[in-house]
Amino acid sequence: MKRFAPSEVWKQGKTVITAHSGCEKTSPNSREHILAAIASGSEMIEFDVRMIDGVLLLSHDEPEDPSTCITLRECFEMIAPEENLHMNIDVKTEGLIEPVMSLAKEFPLENRIIFTGACNNDRALALSFGADMWRSMWPGMEIPDGIADNKKDGSPFLNVAYCMITEENNRELIENGLAFSAWTVDKEYFLRLFLRMGVANITTRNPVLAMKLRREIQGF
Repeated sequence: MKRFAPSEVWKQGKTVITAHSGCEKTSPNSREHILAAIASGSEMIEFDVRMIDGVLLLSHDEPEDPSTCITLRECFEMIAPEENLHMNIDVKTEGLIEPVMSLAKEFPLENRIIFTGACNNDRALALSFGADMWRSMWPGMEIPDGIADNKKDGSPFLNVAYCMITEENNRELIENGLAFSAWTVDKEYFLRLFLRMGVANITTRNPVLAMKLRREIQGF
């Protein structure tokens, strides 16, 4: 299966599919999750990164036993051979862009990384290393505020909880030259809805279904 880079998918006006941590009923932030994401054919894989005792680990929450977590180095080793597979690295604490990119340079994977999470003010830093940053928003935050902030730093996407997206504010973003990245979209109803709306990126625990629906709805 040929995998296109996200930029090629967007160039054709289609939706990028990102395999969320724990996709296809695997354990989150695990080797099995990475293998399932690769096998799904999705353009991107999402995982969570934090640093413990100077080591970058895949973990959403502070782990009770860090030795049970796989390292970001191990993750990069698995992803590096997969042509065009990009990464959405959701950083759980501030100050991780530089160490992540220092490690990415060894493979090299710098231009296949998009940061989200605890880094909303760090787009210039991410760009300086060859990566990018999408502004993250959570329920309770106001979309117009995100639009204003994105216009300040040039970030092209708002990475938001799917429940925050409506057809009206999707049109508003498009009118402002921006686009939504929706997380975490697992139900078929919302996958179909966002594919029909042309949401730029869908992050899902069901990437196989999402890819199937994209072929059906968008012909890609």
